[in-house]
Amino acid sequence: MSVAIIHRLRFMESVAAGLPARTLMVGTGAAAFYDAVELTKAAFAFGFGAALVLPPFYYRDVTDDGIVKFFGDLMERVQPPDGGIYLYNFPRMSGLTFHAQLVEKLLAEFPKAIGGMKDSSNNLDLERELHARYPAFAVLPGSEELLPEVLEHGLAGCISGSVCLWPELAAEAWHERDRAKAMQVRDLRMALPTPFIPSVRARVAAEQKNEAWLRSIPPL
Repeated sequence: MSVAIIHRLRFMESVAAGLPARTLMVGTGAAAFYDAVELTKAAFAFGFGAALVLPPFYYRDVTDDGIVKFFGDLMERVQPPDGGIYLYNFPRMSGLTFHAQLVEKLLAEFPKAIGGMKDSSNNLDLERELHARYPAFAVLPGSEELLPEVLEHGLAGCISGSVCLWPELAAEAWHERDRAKAMQVRDLRMALPTPFIPSVRARVAAEQKNEAWLRSIPPL
C-alpha cells in the first residue's frame, strides 16, 4: 500500500472519529483500480455517507463501456449502500467526461448505488439536462459561481473548496433560497485570485494565523 493511500486512510479515520461522517462525502478516486476499491470500501467502513469517485483517468481513450465495467467491478467489490456512490466529473483534470449518455448507462446499470454527480466542468447545460431527466439524481456544480443557477433550477447544491472562506453567507443563500446572497457568493468566488488552491490556503492561513496551511506537497 502506497504512502499516499495510507495518508488518505488515516485522514478518513481521523475525520470519522471527530465529525458525523454519515453527513459527509469523501473523495475516493485513484489512478489504480485497487486503490480506488480500498479507499471506497474504507469510506463506508468509517461511516461516511457517500464516496466521490473519479472515472479511471490514466487511459484517456477508454470507451464508455470500459468505464461502466470499471464501476461494475468497483460496485462488486465495495457493495456500497444505496445512493452511496457519487460520480466526479472533472474532465479538465481527468481527461474523461461523464456526459449525459454515459450517465444514462451508469444509472441503468446501477440504479440504486449511484446517488448523484459533482460536476466540476460546471457545464450548466449538462446539469440541467441530467436534472430534467433524472430528478432524483443529485447534481452538484463544483463552484459557487453557479449558486444562483443552482437555486433557479432546483439542483441539489454545490461542492467547492472555497466555500470554507464564506460558509455563513453560502449557507444563508442556500437555506433562505436568497438569490441576492447567492450573487454575493458568486462575486466573492469570481474575485478569488488564481491559482485556486494556493489562494484558498493563503486566505485560510491568514484568517487562522497558522502558516502550516501554506505548506503543500509537490507539485503545489
